[in-house]
Amino acid sequence: MKTIWKDIQKHLLSGVSFMMPVVVAGGVILAVSLLGATQTETGLVPNQLGKAGMAMMIPVFAAYISYSVAGKPGLTPGFILGYIANNAIMINGVEVKAGFLGALILGLLAGYMAKWMKGLKVGKTIRSIMPILVIPISTVLVLGLAYYFIIGYPISFLMQALSDLMVTLNGSGKAVL
Repeated sequence: MKTIWKDIQKHLLSGVSFMMPVVVAGGVILAVSLLGATQTETGLVPNQLGKAGMAMMIPVFAAYISYSVAGKPGLTPGFILGYIANNAIMINGVEVKAGFLGALILGLLAGYMAKWMKGLKVGKTIRSIMPILVIPISTVLVLGLAYYFIIGYPISFLMQALSDLMVTLNGSGKAVL
C-alpha cells in the first residue's frame, strides 16, 4: 500500500512540475498586461496570452499526470479530460466544473487505463495503432462518459463546498459562523 501512495505522489509531482512553467508564463504575462491596462488592440494581446496560459494549466496538469503513469498514450486523454474537468458542463440542468481536483482524478484514471491498455495482448496489426488511435480514443470515451454520468457531479459538489468554505474563512484561518 505504501508503494501505491509513493507512485501516486510521484505522478502528481510530475504533473505539477510540467504545469509550473505554464502557470509562470501565463501569470507573468497576465500581470504585465494588467500593469499596462491599455485598451488598444495591441495592448489586449498580452492579456489574452496570459489568460490562455492560465486556462491551460489544469489540462497540462492532468495530461502530465497521465503521461507519468502511462507514457505517450496517456498524454492525449489527459489533455482532453483535464480540459473537460476545468470547463463547466451541464448535467441534468446543473452546471458541473470539477476543476483541479477533477483533473487530478481524471489524470490518474486516464494514466492507469492507458497503462492497462498498453499491456493488452493484441495482434501485430492492432498493436501498431494502439498508442495513437485505440488507447486515446477508448480512454477519452470511457472516462469522459464516466465523468459526465458518474463522477463529475460529486467532484464538482466537493470543489464548490471547498470554495464556499474558503470564502467563509477569515484572516485567522477559522471558519466564520
